[in-house]
Amino acid sequence: MAGSIRIPRALAFWLLLAVVAILAGALRESLLRPLLGEPWAHRIGTLVLCGILWVLIDRFISRLDPAAGPGELWAIGALWLALTVSFEFIFGRFATGHSWAELLGAYDLRSGQLWLLVPLTLLLAPPLLGRSRARTAGLAPIERHIEFVPEDRASEALAWLVELFRERGVRYAAAGGLAARAWGARRPLVDLDFYVHGEDLERVEVDLAPYVVQPLTELENDFWDLSLIRLQYAGVPVELSVGEGARYRESRTGEWHDACPKFGDCPEREVFGIPVRVLGLEPLLEYKRRVDRAVDRADVASLDRPAQGGPWRR
Repeated sequence: MAGSIRIPRALAFWLLLAVVAILAGALRESLLRPLLGEPWAHRIGTLVLCGILWVLIDRFISRLDPAAGPGELWAIGALWLALTVSFEFIFGRFATGHSWAELLGAYDLRSGQLWLLVPLTLLLAPPLLGRSRARTAGLAPIERHIEFVPEDRASEALAWLVELFRERGVRYAAAGGLAARAWGARRPLVDLDFYVHGEDLERVEVDLAPYVVQPLTELENDFWDLSLIRLQYAGVPVELSVGEGARYRESRTGEWHDACPKFGDCPEREVFGIPVRVLGLEPLLEYKRRVDRAVDRADVASLDRPAQGGPWRR
């Protein structure tokens, strides 16, 4: 599981942060304290350390794949906070012999002590940086607070659905963020989106019934006019939209366009190691350019690259 695999990574990274903090403390004592005196050496050294920790944590968050959701990032921050405070009090009390009052005094902002900023940085940096990266990736404000689908559960749900479609002969095409991932985008997934041939839905009606959270419903908003079924499998939201009659609205002109894919022309791509039929790259880019939400612009920016023989063109 992605979340459980990251716990050892988070622990190992905390050890790196601890080493950085120790080295920063040694430099503060040897360089700043003789020049500025203890109060200013402490304040400047603490602020510099917080800046260094922020940059390092940003690097750590950027390398998580798939991207971590808000809950997981808060858990990582809480883990680092607990480890830091525990280490400081245990090591300070039993290794260096400081009193409890002295150890607590390091957190007293009223006396000019800024050390409290360090554990706060460890707690808050992961979720704040994760939210900033979600904004950069083009996720809408509401999506920044949604738990992204962990890769292991997404893979499980995708494998189940694709195998079911194959066994029942259902014509389908992955769309949305899932199709973008198939063509090389790295945006985290919120759900799994598919277009399905309307005539084939009855072939899987019985199989899907235990997982339906919203039966076939008409959806019409500023972007879409279609019929869809919402499922929940292994905790993963799945949307199956009927291809026939599905339309999307072009943001710039207000014109409605046919969204139904040509199922027979949809290529097969691997997602999470699973062969999946997806929207072709050009139709995907075309509708994302026209719908033109922030998330669509982010996908277009990551996929619409010069034809240099890259994997998105193969």
